[in-house]
Amino acid sequence: MITEPSTYATVALPPDSAEQLHARESSGRTQALFVLNSLAVGGSETKVVRVANGLVGREITAGIAYLKAPHALRDLIQPQVPVKHLDRRGKFSFAALRRLRSLIQGCCPEVILSVNLYPTLYMSLATMGLQKIPRRIALLNTTTLSESDRWRQSFYKPFLQRLDAIVYGCELQRTLWRPLLDGGENSSVIYNGVDVDRFVPIDNEAERQALRAGFGISPSAFVIGTVGRLAPEKNQKVLIETLARMRKQAVDAHLLIVGEGQLRSNLEQRVAARGLQANVTFVGMLRDVRPALSSMDVFVLPSTHIETFSNAALEAMSMAKPVVLSRIGGAAEMVADGEHGFTIEVSDLSRELPAVLERLHADPQLRAGLGHAARERVIHQFSIQTMIDSYVSLIEAHSHSKAR
Repeated sequence: MITEPSTYATVALPPDSAEQLHARESSGRTQALFVLNSLAVGGSETKVVRVANGLVGREITAGIAYLKAPHALRDLIQPQVPVKHLDRRGKFSFAALRRLRSLIQGCCPEVILSVNLYPTLYMSLATMGLQKIPRRIALLNTTTLSESDRWRQSFYKPFLQRLDAIVYGCELQRTLWRPLLDGGENSSVIYNGVDVDRFVPIDNEAERQALRAGFGISPSAFVIGTVGRLAPEKNQKVLIETLARMRKQAVDAHLLIVGEGQLRSNLEQRVAARGLQANVTFVGMLRDVRPALSSMDVFVLPSTHIETFSNAALEAMSMAKPVVLSRIGGAAEMVADGEHGFTIEVSDLSRELPAVLERLHADPQLRAGLGHAARERVIHQFSIQTMIDSYVSLIEAHSHSKAR
């Protein structure tokens, strides 16, 4: 049985290991520096940690610099990967900018990869005027911006246009961003990847039922599950409404919600108002989501926006779960309708989601077939090794470019 800790503990920070970045390898290996906003538990941050760890032993030395707390993922970083906390304070920190510039001057990375827009600003300013400017690459994971954030596109446009390359999380994201950047940037798409040897389906029914019992779920229940922040854009409320409808139709359904956030109280009140307390389990933040995923019959991610290429959905697919996703970001690139699961337009979620879930509930053979196909798709197209291989190729291609 899976027995990893269930919650994130407070991380006791080790001393910064930035001095390790100053020692260039003499074996001709390339060197890359990832710059990100924080080491919070999130899709982009988790991906960078996985990539940096995966580069260990792959003929590339890589380090991580992050602007501010939290430090939640720091204890998951391999000791061979040097880490620097830039200690950003306030809206913009000139002190953090100076620390980043000093770090770059000291370790002389051949390639710097910024993760999303704000770290790209720091990377761009920190390298301005250097005698030897590293190759600069932005990893963008924001598919669309809200109307109130449109100014950010105009603000960041000149910085993005001066970079050596941009990496997008899905093809749809590249399609949306390229016209805003006049289509002139050197771009590519690298999909997120999942560890298919870690996220494996549990075939032992007794073990699966024991995991369910640990969440207070009856053996006979049809379990609908989701993983994500309890935030408006994740749209867990539609799952509660769908559950209420299914229960009224005498379906023995149970909702398993993994995650924490600002809307927890609101969602709990919604559950209570519909008399569903015995049929919904809020488990909070899990460090290891595999027990929860194993307990699910179907994984649903009904987000309204922001998702680019969901790690949570990939992990569910790797564990042979059929997935139902809102048709945003790269969902249609991840899941072929009727083959690995289903995608639904955001505007149609309230109407179509109950019917899709009722169909999956009624047909265990369909669930099994979709889940098997989902795992095969992840193994062949979205494994962590495929993702790391793509980053190795990217970094090597740019590190071998002639310095400017």
